[in-house]
Amino acid sequence: MKIMGTTSFPQTTVRLGLGAHDAFVHKCDHIAYFWETEKEFAEAVGFIVEGLKNRDHCVIFGYEEANQKVLKYLNGRGFNVARLIAETRVTVLSAAQDGDATLASIGATFQEALTKGAKLIRLLGNIGWNRPHWPAENDIMAFEAKVTEAACAFPCVVICMYDVRALPGHIIVRGGLETHPVTIRGNVVRVNPYHIPPAEFLDRLQREKRSKRTSPGKRLKARKATSTRRTKRKSVGNR
Repeated sequence: MKIMGTTSFPQTTVRLGLGAHDAFVHKCDHIAYFWETEKEFAEAVGFIVEGLKNRDHCVIFGYEEANQKVLKYLNGRGFNVARLIAETRVTVLSAAQDGDATLASIGATFQEALTKGAKLIRLLGNIGWNRPHWPAENDIMAFEAKVTEAACAFPCVVICMYDVRALPGHIIVRGGLETHPVTIRGNVVRVNPYHIPPAEFLDRLQREKRSKRTSPGKRLKARKATSTRRTKRKSVGNR
């Protein structure tokens, strides 16, 4: 399968390495991979396997349990993960204190890989939604939106894995569909019609944040004040 996506590196495609459901995407693509079974999780690790075969720099990013699971699958496919990490062919990352710091950490890792001669960087991510030591939910959503633009600065492909069995619907929709220009579900790889441009998505988050700053108590007082003014106007009108 081939798809057309947006990229700063035109006419350059990358093979994903997803086994029977393999596909080609563009450099700079930011992809949401929706998985449901262990087989689908293992197939996603094929993205890293394909990169190691081609001597791409591979980044495994996510919460501890997911990262260890990816490494286990790599070991099971015959790779000496400890040696690959020591040789800086594989980097394992988790979240920093907030979304921007996390993005900066990933960017620094990408830049170092390029300095050492990498021609392509692959990142396979399992975000720790609502997990300890991870940024807050809206901060992660903002991070996901920013990754789309940040990826354009590097010869890379970024895949973020979304467990549709475990994650709540609003995270699937907002974190997955609305922040990724390309999606993978089953054997279908497509440009995502539900993607919201990063600037618009971030603006929405800011508006929601400002709205939430108005506490329920303040809203109740405002409604009471409005009701009082209306009552007074009626009383005056009835005199």
